[in-house]
Amino acid sequence: MNSTLSLARQPIMNRDEQIVGYEFFYRDEEGQCSIDDPRHATSSVLVNLLNQIGTAASFGDSLAFINTDGPLLLTDIIRSLPKEKFIFELSETMKHTAQIHDAIRYYHSLGYQFALDNASFHPHYIEDFGPLFACISFAKFDVNQTDIEQLHFFPNPFGQIKLIAQRIEFHELFEAYRVLGFKYFQGFYFAKSHLITHPRIDPKNSDVLSLFSLLQNDASLEQIYTSFKRQSALSLQLIQFLNSTQPEYTYQASSIKEMIERMGKNALMQWLLLIIYSKSGTSATSMINSYTLFTQKRVDLVLKLLSYASPNPTEALIENARLIALYSLLERRMHLPIEQIVRSLNPNDEVKDALLVHAGLLGRVYSAALKLENNDIITASLLLKSYGVTPELLEISILDNKS
Repeated sequence: MNSTLSLARQPIMNRDEQIVGYEFFYRDEEGQCSIDDPRHATSSVLVNLLNQIGTAASFGDSLAFINTDGPLLLTDIIRSLPKEKFIFELSETMKHTAQIHDAIRYYHSLGYQFALDNASFHPHYIEDFGPLFACISFAKFDVNQTDIEQLHFFPNPFGQIKLIAQRIEFHELFEAYRVLGFKYFQGFYFAKSHLITHPRIDPKNSDVLSLFSLLQNDASLEQIYTSFKRQSALSLQLIQFLNSTQPEYTYQASSIKEMIERMGKNALMQWLLLIIYSKSGTSATSMINSYTLFTQKRVDLVLKLLSYASPNPTEALIENARLIALYSLLERRMHLPIEQIVRSLNPNDEVKDALLVHAGLLGRVYSAALKLENNDIITASLLLKSYGVTPELLEISILDNKS
């Protein structure tokens, strides 16, 4: 599996040419738009945005327009996503069934917003989508497939739905659709689709499926967390997902276990289902990329050094050490200073002091781990000398971390 993920985005502008949102497009590992399974494509885009890159880095306070597969609407996955951030686009080729229409109405009643992609004034289109117009916030028209002259004469069946002209390629076309009352615009005139690449971190498929099975069988919270503790990549994705969707679940959390408890079993199951649909997990140890390996090694090294410095650590101390290792990895993943990450997550003082000023036992352990990652045994030894940790033990730690 490639060590980087790819997806594309294109801005959506208002009448003053200010960005109001981005449409995100699926791209495969080679950066190509090759879609044979729409549900996989939608799930992949959502996993990349929420679990991997994060909403702050990918679209900030703007809206995210996501092409949505009809069957995905029949799951509870959408309910785990923030309604104020996403607009779900319905393709003109969507299958119209009573179940899908009911699902759209249900999500609309909860406050989720939908857009029509490649909308049309054609009678067959109006017949198919008309019953859903009350649930639609935006309608996107491809200017290459729309007769602009006829727009002057057709009655507008879309009512208060906000109209978006897409594929705008030159200024005159922008002005023409603005005169017609269109409020939003998208196309090469403003910006081409921009390919985003990002280091990926993926759990093993078998681990995700095993955890999903535990939830299906109503396993206890303790059993679920025991499985999570062995999967640092999945834990890091969960922190990123919650920080993107429900930041209150990470706020001052003392452990991954507490985050899971706040999230609830059903929401956790839907999140795992999203990962399964995205096919982003690895199927073999040999496929695990370098960043995923680095994540596990960082966590293992911090916990190993803690066991040297504190032979009988409390469970709370171990969980704090695990959070320190995981939170420290977000600095590189989110391209944000650790100070900003700490402000966002607001962990307890012990974790905060260790991350920011390397204070206390955990701060020394974390700082020593960073030194050992750079093969600096001398400085690591000085940091942990007062806890009885010898250079010989640290040499063993380096060898274990490289294996």
